[in-house]
Amino acid sequence: MVLRPAHTAFLFFIAICAGLRGGLVNAAEHPDAFLTYPNAANVWTGSVGSTDQLTYDVVAKYPASHVIGWISRKLQKAGWEPLVYDFLNPGLPSSRVTGWQEFLDGTKDPTLCVHQWIGDWKDAAGNIVRYLFRYTQLECGTSDLTDLAVSAVYVPAAAARQAEQMFGQQEKEHKPQ
Repeated sequence: MVLRPAHTAFLFFIAICAGLRGGLVNAAEHPDAFLTYPNAANVWTGSVGSTDQLTYDVVAKYPASHVIGWISRKLQKAGWEPLVYDFLNPGLPSSRVTGWQEFLDGTKDPTLCVHQWIGDWKDAAGNIVRYLFRYTQLECGTSDLTDLAVSAVYVPAAAARQAEQMFGQQEKEHKPQ
């Protein structure tokens, strides 16, 4: 299937966050945004560059509806609103609308088949948390998928506003006249 331009936008977004010195908060300061599913393994929280992140693995049969639902319910209970668009690609609907996406990752040798679900949530202050759920395997198909990788990135409101302005400007510049 089609690889969404989320990877390019995400790298561009990280560059924005890197420019916001002191504008990010420590992962321990936003526990309502970072949720670790029960029985998760290889849990890691920390910073990569200037972004706060959470990653872990869960044994969950595809499509991991119970994992995604659990995280979504907990976020909403804590005041986070699910977005129906992709925060890094505002013109695209989120996985909440489109469902799981499948694509081939040719950057790996051998090429991997990736099944991916991305969802963004926004709180009242304008902070964003992005969760990415991903299965990878050599062959495409979903019958044997059980090893789910979960990643989350916390985006403070100042960085979110700056990114939205940047994406809006890019959209204006690339619209046909």
